[in-house]
Amino acid sequence: MGISVRVPATSANLGPGFDCLGLALDIWATVSVEEADGEPAADGSIAHLVLQGVWAAFEGARKAPPLRVAWDGAIPIARGLGASAALRAAGLLAGNALLGGHHDLEALLEMGTRLETHPDNIAPALFGGLQVVLRTDGGLVHLGVAVPPELRVVVFVPDFEMPTQESRRRLPAQLSREDAVFNTSRVGLLVAALAAGRFDLLAEATRDRIHQPARSAIFPGLVPIMAAAMDAGAAGAYLSGGGSTVAAFVVEAAERVARSMAEAAVAHGYRGRSIVTAPTPRGAQVLD
Repeated sequence: MGISVRVPATSANLGPGFDCLGLALDIWATVSVEEADGEPAADGSIAHLVLQGVWAAFEGARKAPPLRVAWDGAIPIARGLGASAALRAAGLLAGNALLGGHHDLEALLEMGTRLETHPDNIAPALFGGLQVVLRTDGGLVHLGVAVPPELRVVVFVPDFEMPTQESRRRLPAQLSREDAVFNTSRVGLLVAALAAGRFDLLAEATRDRIHQPARSAIFPGLVPIMAAAMDAGAAGAYLSGGGSTVAAFVVEAAERVARSMAEAAVAHGYRGRSIVTAPTPRGAQVLD
């Protein structure tokens, strides 16, 4: 039996929304899982992430069969576009399909968060759209926020990897009250501005004092690439997830913003590619 799952890339943090905001993007990967007739399950880091999702879905139900995994590589790995969450989400949906739909999406979100350790990529990967997600004593709470259909997202994807765990080690252990209020106020403004279509507020709303300053020490090109995006007409710019992708919210002149981001990257010694995409309201789905 073979199952294919289509899953979106995601962009998390969105500037100030560290570990609590995530956005599904119209960049899609297809992951295929098939029973392997008793042969060993596929190896490799990509397959292992998918199989983690499958095994999590099967836990408490029955033992998962030996499986083979394939995917089309459409989401760059270790670039801040939620590849690990996408692969695990694909595994969760594939495993759940093999079980005949034993779990609902809320249960899969809990499983995926345990695998990912934070929920800001797995929530939009499963549910689509802009997701506000947080932990409570009773579990996870998430809420989707509709964004205007004219919003575009331009991403510049550098050629170098920026592993999440390495970049997280650079984060400050403590924040001042001033910095905490700075970020909290901008998270609220960002969600409100996106919901209301107030693109004029996104430049201020995407400012951050928690993770981007620390990560710019690893990636000195971050600030000039963000500045180039703004100079070319972007409404706001930020480091996507843990990097290395730089993202920009755009309403007009998306191609110009994409070109300017790539030119600024090259001028500072970085190569990569720009992609013009958009938020998608859809999350991962099992293909017929």
